[in-house]
Amino acid sequence: MTDRIKILFGGIIVCSVLFLPDFHLKSSWPAIQLIDFILPILAIYVFIERKHVQGKMFFIGIAAFALLMLVSMGINGRIFVFQDLFEVFKLIKFSLIVAFFTLVPTAAFCRTWLKPMFIALVGFNLVHFFNLFGFNDIIASYYNGGMHIEYFGLNSLKEPAVKRMVGLAGNPNINALIFLFFSIVFLPTNQRKNTLLWFLIAVLMVFLCQSRTAILGLGALLVVAGIVMKQSFTLRKCAVLLLGISVVYILSWAMATNFFHYSLYSNKLFNGQVLQTGSARGRLEAWKLLGDMILQRPLFGYGGNKSYFYAQKIYSENEYILMAWRYGLMGLIGYLLIYFLPIKAFFQAKKIEQTYPALLCIVLMLVAALTNNPFVDRTIMVLFAAVIGTVYAQLSTRPSHVE
Repeated sequence: MTDRIKILFGGIIVCSVLFLPDFHLKSSWPAIQLIDFILPILAIYVFIERKHVQGKMFFIGIAAFALLMLVSMGINGRIFVFQDLFEVFKLIKFSLIVAFFTLVPTAAFCRTWLKPMFIALVGFNLVHFFNLFGFNDIIASYYNGGMHIEYFGLNSLKEPAVKRMVGLAGNPNINALIFLFFSIVFLPTNQRKNTLLWFLIAVLMVFLCQSRTAILGLGALLVVAGIVMKQSFTLRKCAVLLLGISVVYILSWAMATNFFHYSLYSNKLFNGQVLQTGSARGRLEAWKLLGDMILQRPLFGYGGNKSYFYAQKIYSENEYILMAWRYGLMGLIGYLLIYFLPIKAFFQAKKIEQTYPALLCIVLMLVAALTNNPFVDRTIMVLFAAVIGTVYAQLSTRPSHVE
C-alpha cells in the first residue's frame, strides 16, 4: 500500500465517523459505521506490515483487556450474548485503527486532511447552530439528535433558552470533545506558531456546545500543556492565549444566549451551583446504585450486561464506574492500560514536541471519563485511536512530525 493510499484510507476513516451517521442492519443489532466495512482490509494490511507497527506493548495491553472482558462474560454466563460481545469487537476495531495509523505518514496525513476536515465540521455545526435550510431536521432524523434537537434552544417547558450545539455527533458533550481534539492539534507551540486562530475557533466551537465536562477538560489540557511544554509557553504567549480564550468565551456566551437574554448553561460550573443541577443529582444517584452493585461483584463485574442499563433506563456517566461494573476491578485495570501504556512509552521516548498531542488527548479522555463515557462512544474512540496511532508513528526511525 503506497503512502498516498494510506493517507486516503486514513482520511476516509476519520471523515466517516465525523460526517456520516451510524446505521443499523437490524433494529435489534448495535449501530455500525462505514469504517466497519473496511476493517478487513485494515486487518490484512496491518498483518502484512506487522513488523513495522509501533507500540507492541500497547497492543499486548489491549489483548489483556479483551481477555479480561471475555473472562468476565464467561463467569457471568454472557459469553454468547451478541450485544455484550460487540464491546470486544469495538476493542479489536480500536486496536486495528491504532495499528494502521502507526503506518500512515503523519505529517503528510495532517497536511492533507486536518484543516479541510476542521473547516467542514465547523461549517456543518454553524449551519446546525443557526438551523439554516432546516438542517436540524436532518440531524434529528439521521444523526441521533433526539431530545437534544427537540429542545435545542429551549428549556423543559419549550420556552426560548440557551443553545447547546449538538452538531453531527448528536450530543453536545461528544461534540465538544471532538472539537477539543482539534484544539489539541492546533495548540500554538514552538513547532506550530501560526495556529492560534485555528485553536481559538476550535475553542469557540467547544464553548458553543455548553459542555461543563469539556470546559473542565480544556482547563486540564492547558495546565498539563503548560507543565510538559513549558518551553513553548512564555508569559507573553500565555497572556495572549488566555485573552483569546476569554474573548471567544464571551462571544460564545452572546451567541448561545441571543446576546445575553438567557442564563448560560456552563455558568453553573463557576458559580458553585453545579451540584444542585438535575444532571448532577442524576449522576450521583446512578453512581451510588452502580457502586453498591460493584461491591457485590468487585473482581470481574457483571460481564458487560448492557441490557441492564437499557432495562433500568440509567446512564453510568462515569467510564471508570462503568468499566468496574461491567468487568470488575480487573477490567478497570485493563481499561486504564489503554491510557497509561502510551504515557509510559511517550515519556520514555523523550520526544515531548512529537508526542504531546497524544499525551493531551489522554488527559482529555481521563478527565472526560469522570462525568461521561468517551471511550465507549464510537466517534471519540476512532479519533482517539487515530491520534494514538499517528503519535506512536513518531517513535519510529523515519523522520516525521505532527503539523
